[in-house]
Amino acid sequence: MNHITGEQKVLALLAHISYFIGGVGFILAPLVIFVLKQNDSFVYEHAKQALIAHLAIAAASFIIWASCTLVIGIVFLPVLAVLWLILLVTSVLGAIKAFNGETYQYPFIQRFVDRL
Repeated sequence: MNHITGEQKVLALLAHISYFIGGVGFILAPLVIFVLKQNDSFVYEHAKQALIAHLAIAAASFIIWASCTLVIGIVFLPVLAVLWLILLVTSVLGAIKAFNGETYQYPFIQRFVDRL
């Protein structure tokens, strides 16, 4: 097994918990890591997982926000809250796995990740 360096762990961890940056940073951070670390399979795979998960939650948030502006979507706000909670939990799990030098796959999105 390859030795995982501290830098690799930090970059992978950052990709997972980048939503704490706020704004579009939760998309840009894993995207930049994904693009710049294509030759590092450990960091690349963690960044890819995080990027797809963050894009999925951003898309779901936009769809629910758009439907809320039409008033019919107000019932979806609890769904959005649950989705963000799932992202929080799975991102923390991914960050822990990255810190331990292990791989991680987000649940529910693996089909999309495999296509990238």
